[in-house]
Amino acid sequence: MGKVILIAIFLTLTIGNVFAEEYLPSNILMMDDKFSHHVILVEKATHKLHLFENSITAPKLVKTYNSVTGKFKGNKFINGDHKTPEGIYTIYDFLSKEELLKRHGKYAEIYGSGAFPMNYPNFIDERAGKTGGGIWLHSTDDDSRISKGLDSRGCVVLQNADLKDISQYIELEHTPIVVVQDVTFLSKTTWERNRNDINDAVSKWAKAWQNKDFASYIASYDPQRFHDRTKGNYNSYKTYKQAVFSRPDSPSIKLDFISIMANSDYAVVQLQQDYRSSIINDTGKKTLYLQKDTNYDWKIVGELWTRSPQSNVAFKPTMRFFKDQ
Repeated sequence: MGKVILIAIFLTLTIGNVFAEEYLPSNILMMDDKFSHHVILVEKATHKLHLFENSITAPKLVKTYNSVTGKFKGNKFINGDHKTPEGIYTIYDFLSKEELLKRHGKYAEIYGSGAFPMNYPNFIDERAGKTGGGIWLHSTDDDSRISKGLDSRGCVVLQNADLKDISQYIELEHTPIVVVQDVTFLSKTTWERNRNDINDAVSKWAKAWQNKDFASYIASYDPQRFHDRTKGNYNSYKTYKQAVFSRPDSPSIKLDFISIMANSDYAVVQLQQDYRSSIINDTGKKTLYLQKDTNYDWKIVGELWTRSPQSNVAFKPTMRFFKDQ
């Protein structure tokens, strides 16, 4: 009898600890005050759009909105399939109602008060041979569409009032939008391990770069899948970088504002890179695309660079896109 009681107590404590543990979205692993002060997470299965903000230890849910996605289920692959792409993207522009009407005439009324274009196809999409474009987060001239769930040509659609509301938290080139079929949540322990695995891979890459340790640096790249838009495949890039590393200069490399987004296939790391040497002085945004190799180690498969001035100005939500409203 006493053994049964002890077992019951053990099970009660164990189950209680499981349900007491904090669970966090698997797609948002690290936020920062510059490139991901807010993150939009779209779940196609439930037609929900979740807005998260950066907090000290983990992403914090701010609001949830009802949304519409593509007319047909599944991940977008070709132009005109009316499916919403699944992946990690960035909002890079804003098109006002006036601009949309000027470009597309009366037809543009379906976009409601405005649209925020997403950078589909991204690097991973391009490598996978995906086609199409014009994937936006926009509103509508008929709010009743939102109840249909599947009713767009591939875009993510909100009610007019909701688009205006969420626009307060959007900063062009600094707001990731992650689109998935199903949002999954991880225990904080697993979430932290996943975050640390990617962060450690980036840290090793950065340390090897700073120390001009070419062997360790190039080991951070995937020999089969890496591709550079200007240098080409892994071997071409390796040859180019070997020549760079052979220079006599000692560069100073500072990385700040690191954010990490992930899905089942890849991870995207964005950071501010400040590179100083006797030859080059550059500051800008570096985007790393990583995938796991056969040993489950994260390797870089692509990287993008955009020159931009260094800025540490804190973001403040405002109606910057709808000032007159």
